[in-house]
Amino acid sequence: MAVVLGQKLVQDTKKFDDFAVGITLPIQIGNTAFNQSFKTFEQASSNIKNLLLTKKGERVMQPEFGSGLQELLFDFNDDSLAGKIEETITTAIETWLPYITIQQIDVEASNYDKDTNSVKISIKFSILGNAELNTVTFKVAA
Repeated sequence: MAVVLGQKLVQDTKKFDDFAVGITLPIQIGNTAFNQSFKTFEQASSNIKNLLLTKKGERVMQPEFGSGLQELLFDFNDDSLAGKIEETITTAIETWLPYITIQQIDVEASNYDKDTNSVKISIKFSILGNAELNTVTFKVAA
């Protein structure tokens, strides 16, 4: 079980432009170790992708971490699938990333995507303490 050591609201300011707030996804080798993010919205986007593309049970010592989106892709692809995906995303983000507020979720599945059990997801979100909207887009495939 994770222990919360402390919480601090991080604001992007000129003073902290040289301080990394996390690593970006996909993980790639950068100048020092891994490519790092220096803006909170960039790190939040990486955190959202990491959470939603992780299968439940995949993360060691935290079997409930993840979203279960891949399992939904094998459900019957009808009009209710987008609603199930939105509900799954909302639940996962509210549980694991409570500092993120979802404004809009768009689920797109072309005929090709349906045949290959994949969907394209676009999430518009804001970060606690910041009214600016950001968008993260990615593809979920089974």
